[in-house]
Amino acid sequence: MNGRLRHIVFPVVIVAMMIYFTYHIFQGQRGVLAWIRLDKKLKEQEIILDKLTQEKEGLEREAYLLRPDSLDVDLLEEKSRLLLNFAHSDEVVVQSN
Repeated sequence: MNGRLRHIVFPVVIVAMMIYFTYHIFQGQRGVLAWIRLDKKLKEQEIILDKLTQEKEGLEREAYLLRPDSLDVDLLEEKSRLLLNFAHSDEVVVQSN
């Protein structure tokens, strides 16, 4: 009886270990499904980063053009009119959002 039990326990333990590791390969904290979720989130964050980088570069260009040593008079006038809500009586104002 003892020999027969030994022949059954070893395969059962091996199968249980295979099931355990297979489960954690897919469902674990560092498993395949977690990796897919992280990869998706990374791509979403990279898109957001690209948008913010473009916005930052645009703001840096505007800030550079408003410096005294490289002042763009047209940009200064545009910003001041927008900020002060000012227009001449003979002008037509078209605002775009």
